[in-house]
Amino acid sequence: MLHRFTSALFRPIDVAWLVAFRIGAGWLLALEHGGAIVLGRVHNYTEPRFHFRYLGWEWLPHPPPAGVYAVYALVVVAGLAVAAGWHYRLMAALLGAGYVALLLLEETEYINHFYLYALVAAVLAIMPGHHAASADVRAGRVAPIGTIPAWTRLLLLFQIGLVYGFAALAKLNPDWLAARPLTVWLAAKAHYPVIGPVLAAPAAAWALSYGGIVLDALVVPLLLWRPTRPWAFAAAALFHLTNVVVFGLGTFPWMALLLTSLFFAPDFPRRLPGFLGRWFRARVPLPEPPSFAAESQHRPLRWRWVVAGLGLFAAVQLLIPLRHFLYPADTHWTEEGHRFSWHLMLRTKSGTAIFRVRLPGGREEMVWPDAYLTRNQINKLTDSPDLLLQFAHLLAQEYRQRGQQPTAIYCESRVSLNGLPAQPLVSPTLNLLSVQRGLGHAPWILPRP
Repeated sequence: MLHRFTSALFRPIDVAWLVAFRIGAGWLLALEHGGAIVLGRVHNYTEPRFHFRYLGWEWLPHPPPAGVYAVYALVVVAGLAVAAGWHYRLMAALLGAGYVALLLLEETEYINHFYLYALVAAVLAIMPGHHAASADVRAGRVAPIGTIPAWTRLLLLFQIGLVYGFAALAKLNPDWLAARPLTVWLAAKAHYPVIGPVLAAPAAAWALSYGGIVLDALVVPLLLWRPTRPWAFAAAALFHLTNVVVFGLGTFPWMALLLTSLFFAPDFPRRLPGFLGRWFRARVPLPEPPSFAAESQHRPLRWRWVVAGLGLFAAVQLLIPLRHFLYPADTHWTEEGHRFSWHLMLRTKSGTAIFRVRLPGGREEMVWPDAYLTRNQINKLTDSPDLLLQFAHLLAQEYRQRGQQPTAIYCESRVSLNGLPAQPLVSPTLNLLSVQRGLGHAPWILPRP
């Protein structure tokens, strides 16, 4: 059994799919942050006075604005270099490091597709993506090859399969089944020309809510079966292109389509029509005939390390999205276990928060977050108990630096989840300075009404 499993992992397959993925992913990963510079999203890192951190990463220093721009520039250059296959190993490692750094430097910048891009960049760094149709081959730095181990493709299929699967599982909650999130989002699109009235119709929210569940749940099984594969890909393409028209979502729909295309046979780029097919057939070497020597070169030690690494990656990617089931409260309200779990566009929240700082002698000062935070940070702050707690402690540090010693900080917050009436997220009588962050459930969060 184990022999058959490892043989399947190391079975040689056509390298053409990896060339196509390397080029597409490199361009999209570069475009994501190149666009962030042009559109000004880079200011979400350079302008804040306070910076929020994931639990355990509070020690991470924040670079000056010039350093942030340097990281952005590095990601753009590295993405283009990966696409070209130029000094691929180094550039793929720098691309992954840049994405991870930006993910860790500001917690309020977390987006599901940003996390997916960091994973894709990291996976590219361990793949032999530069051994065909690359600048490294033309420069003689590596030899051209026509086949690579099957585990390289299976790893990416596993990852995109998890995204679809966990997205379907997460939608099985009362609010989504009642079409509440999409009712709120689509009502805001009523001003769109032509399609606006259609989107604002109540039936549209219900159709898209249940259509999203069906697509996320069935698209991977249908893609795995050859007779239904073209139809499943067409349905996924329609879904993602609809998201482009209605929600925008930057480069994510295109990356999702690129990953979904990998369910086709590994040689599919050679069979593309027109110029693209001719380009792949001319530049990508044909697969070498399989041989016992080629199959055995990974044994016995190397394949064990590869299998162990793949197993660890799979376990982490399977367990992290399930952790929200360990929390007793609704994760959409508490945000516990929400991140890194492929809860894709699952709920809409809006709220307000005002802080009261109690100083020695009983005097209190009112603090509005916009005096310290950017608009983007405030939008995330009011939704998240953990961010409210972080801000209270950051505020206390600020007061101490001014020579004042706050004895308590309280928060008056109100949050609306999926269009329902706003309710307090934390008790206004709770001293947030008496609370510490942790991985366990936070009982101080008020229950969802």
